[in-house]
Amino acid sequence: MEKRTLVAFVLSIAVLFLWEVFTSPESSWFRKSPPPTTSQEPKKPVENQASSPPAPAEKPAAPSALPTTQAASTKEYQDTWTIQTPLYETQLTASGARMHYFKLKRFRRSVDPQAPLMDLITTQSSGFLPMALDFVQHSDWELATRAYQSASTRSITLAEGATKQDISFSAEVPDHLRVTKTYTFSSNDYSLDIVIQLQNLGQESLQDQMGISFYYQPYVDKEASSYNKSQFLYYQERSTTTLEVKDIIKKEPNLAAPLQWFGYEDNYFLQAVIPVESGGFQVATRVLDEPSGRIRSVYLTEPFQIEAGKEKTFHLKLFLGPKDLTLLKQAGNDLAAAVDYGWFDFLAKPMLYVLKWFYKYTHNYGVAIILITVIIKIIFWPLTHKSYKSMQGMKKLQPKLNALREKHKDNREKLNEELMGLYRAHKVNPLGGCLPMVLQIPVFFALYRMLYSSVDLLHQPFMLWMNDLTAPDRLPIGFNIPYVGNGLPVLTLLMGASMFIQQKMTPSTGDPRQEKMMLMMPVVFTVMFINFPAGLVLYWLVNNVLSIAQQYWINRQA
Repeated sequence: MEKRTLVAFVLSIAVLFLWEVFTSPESSWFRKSPPPTTSQEPKKPVENQASSPPAPAEKPAAPSALPTTQAASTKEYQDTWTIQTPLYETQLTASGARMHYFKLKRFRRSVDPQAPLMDLITTQSSGFLPMALDFVQHSDWELATRAYQSASTRSITLAEGATKQDISFSAEVPDHLRVTKTYTFSSNDYSLDIVIQLQNLGQESLQDQMGISFYYQPYVDKEASSYNKSQFLYYQERSTTTLEVKDIIKKEPNLAAPLQWFGYEDNYFLQAVIPVESGGFQVATRVLDEPSGRIRSVYLTEPFQIEAGKEKTFHLKLFLGPKDLTLLKQAGNDLAAAVDYGWFDFLAKPMLYVLKWFYKYTHNYGVAIILITVIIKIIFWPLTHKSYKSMQGMKKLQPKLNALREKHKDNREKLNEELMGLYRAHKVNPLGGCLPMVLQIPVFFALYRMLYSSVDLLHQPFMLWMNDLTAPDRLPIGFNIPYVGNGLPVLTLLMGASMFIQQKMTPSTGDPRQEKMMLMMPVVFTVMFINFPAGLVLYWLVNNVLSIAQQYWINRQA
């Protein structure tokens, strides 16, 4: 019975892992953008009349119209302004006063120290840049790509400390409109303020609706982990909702207030737009190009009227940076909700804080993972000890159990009665080996979710050849192995070997079929873990080694 329980437990873990694997999109942060396109509106997917995701209140109606999508050629990026802070470098272009790139100085696109900085603006080569402003009715003014002017210096550097810097751009549609777009940058965080001022230069009132477009396109790196999800997300009514490309095509979401923020994410980085206005706006998200996963989200203001000579102002906030819980909490606006570890969030976040605490003293996240694994093992030591002792007790009773099964094979009721009497007489609980394992499942999955999506581990080395705990473990050997790639998964193979040893040390029921099934488990897990992040494999390996030591100690006492 204990073997069946263990098989069920292991298979349950395998099923849940496979669910994570096969429901994760292939998209990641390193897909190369397609060649530059022309400035005409890209081909849109076939329209789908499915309704948008239900909001807590009434579903917002779809906008009657959106500003025309406009791209710019790369030559229009030559007239630029660059802002440097200790955390990032960003560049604004005169074409639409849009953001050309936003590079994070503390993160690179790979573990190579010479690799390019991580750039959160992923659509440059296609010509679609964020903060593209345009009108719905007066689309012929082409405000998204119109040339803007700025009196600011071309290169601005913000020193350490809580310093801020404004940079303003303005453009005119003669006799009609003046647009002033002001960015406010801060030296000590990843947040930006954006203020847009519209001034009516005409002799008559101006009636229109303004849209501000944001674009995103996931990277894909064949050598990177395939479990790095890229998706659209929003936070509304204290709940975070995520939508992949296929969901956006199907639902064509239209959002309205109350909406705290919306944006794009992967496992490690977040781009969030935070409306400042309390209401009246809408956010419409559409897929522009399905193969590349290019997404457009339009922040659409409510229809407005500006009298001749008068002005109207709009205000937005942005966050572009790592999904670091501490930084997100400091940024406010409930951005910390972007870090969601699922059902076991209440366990995963405390574990993350403990992991970071260990790192503060060890300066090695691999060592920190080992220490947190040891702590978890110590906490569950009494339970696992009881489990192993129960399994040993069941092993000793096996001959008597088999005799009872043979004696009462035609009388199920009598068999159960005799079995329970035997258990009571020898003070053995048939579920004693199962319950302690079940209690550890939430802890395991909390740690699993935390390790594979923690930006703190991104490009962090452990030892020897293991230079990135978020990437699959590979020891370079100079040639490719099918399914594995260029390198040998040494850590994963050691993990499989430790599982095999652990299975051999586990008390046996003597059933040959169950023996064969259990011996297959190390093979299944080894194959499954080959492309998992090295940090997670390290946890599983250390946990197995500690379990082997515990089983050895119990066997010595028996």
